[in-house]
Amino acid sequence: MQKVPQIAQWFFPSIKDVLFLAYLFIPLLIGQSGVLNDADTGWHIRNGDQILQTGQLPTTDSFSYTHAGKTWFAWEWLADIWLAVVHQWMGLNGIVLWANLTFALTFTLLFRWISALKAHLLINLGLVVLASLASTIHWLARPHLFSMLFLLVWQIILDRAQNLEDSRKFLWILPLLILVWVNLHGAFVVGLVHLLIFTFGNYLTSLTSSDQGLSNNARRLSWQFAKLTMVCGLASLINPYGWRLYQHIVESYLQSQFLVDKITEFASPDFHSGGVKFFEAILLISIIMMAICRERLTFIEIGLLIFWIHLSLFSVRHIPLATLVVTPIVARHLSRFLLLIPNDGAIRRWIANSVETINRYSQTFLQFESQFKGYLYPSMALAVAIAICLNQGQLGGRKIFEFGFNPKLFPVKASSFIEEKQFQGNLFTTDSWGGYMIYRFFPQHKVFFDGRSDMYGRKLIQDYEDLVKLKYSWNQLLEKYAISWILLPSNYGMATALKESNAWQVVYDDQRALIFVRRPQP
Repeated sequence: MQKVPQIAQWFFPSIKDVLFLAYLFIPLLIGQSGVLNDADTGWHIRNGDQILQTGQLPTTDSFSYTHAGKTWFAWEWLADIWLAVVHQWMGLNGIVLWANLTFALTFTLLFRWISALKAHLLINLGLVVLASLASTIHWLARPHLFSMLFLLVWQIILDRAQNLEDSRKFLWILPLLILVWVNLHGAFVVGLVHLLIFTFGNYLTSLTSSDQGLSNNARRLSWQFAKLTMVCGLASLINPYGWRLYQHIVESYLQSQFLVDKITEFASPDFHSGGVKFFEAILLISIIMMAICRERLTFIEIGLLIFWIHLSLFSVRHIPLATLVVTPIVARHLSRFLLLIPNDGAIRRWIANSVETINRYSQTFLQFESQFKGYLYPSMALAVAIAICLNQGQLGGRKIFEFGFNPKLFPVKASSFIEEKQFQGNLFTTDSWGGYMIYRFFPQHKVFFDGRSDMYGRKLIQDYEDLVKLKYSWNQLLEKYAISWILLPSNYGMATALKESNAWQVVYDDQRALIFVRRPQP
């Protein structure tokens, strides 16, 4: 292998550097980062603020008047504290930087891991780019970004322990990892599922393999992963809610078809939309891989593919996590297939020679890539970005970053009007704006409903839908909840109905949002 000069190892940018910088800065520099396109970011920040101010974790809701004082499982409390700290120091610029940084770390690490598997460079790059583009459908500044990074690290540790005996000593990290993960985001559960897949995958190998040495090793690994599953399961109980967190997950999601059907991100993917088409490409490549690969998939790989393809087809929110698990498996087998082509006598010689040339260049690039120390340019660029965010987005007196909630999606202008008028009484607005209103006005104004559907439950969600869809009882519901003023998007049918009502009057209209208040009663 040709040795790269020492100075070049440190100062020449690697492919990893380029990927990291692209994921981190392109959305920032073009001013098109969509990570603030979900209002839930707002209530996560305010919940973290509340925890820091009171020194206590919430057990009941304080953001709504419809559910005030009732039980709330704030299971993402640690992520909320992190978001609040970032927001206090750097504002929404910092929130955007954190989201892009976590995304960049995740997919740069994915590229590095697939490279360590000796995958073909072109296959590696192509699949990582597809995976990142597919994941943009959920590239939002919310705690699930932690789960993307944690799941990838979790899977790398498991995969290395499965294939490299020296790496099994790092399995002790997993109980510590899940101890943090369980308090960041509810997707920690899939970490336990992965342990079960590795347990049963090895057990099936031990039963079916004719190689006695392989069978014995698989049996030992199966027992080791089984013990680790129990330890990690116990570690996951170290959260503010203990075993009741599992009960809440089961009752709110696994047993509630109503909630699953109502929550948009739990819907099945729409393959006509942009980001999902990239995931469709990954699925098609996976099918091709299974059709042409010479090496049989392991029971573990089969289990992971079945589990994640099922989840991603069931719910669009699982697509980013699925890409992180599926792409390394596909890259590994397609790369091995390409390595076999030059020696396959059944393939035309010019094709074999061309593939051999491509393989040789790929191996050369990967050898160079492994020598670059990297991290210099990403570290410098990240330090500058953090400094800019700490300086309120300014560099040399010039505004570089000025991120906020998208005024085309949220009532940003209307909120300035609300601040001036200081409305009194109960507010009604849409669930997609509820988190934003919590961000702007808590504790001055509380909301009717927001994105925490698991807390509100079926009855309130049904009342909310009856209101916005103008069901027969919608006027009675306005009285039932003593609603004094209403903030609605201009394209809502309810806004049209309120305009025609003698009981309500428009006090604000900017063509995107309208504010209604009750007319004085004669």
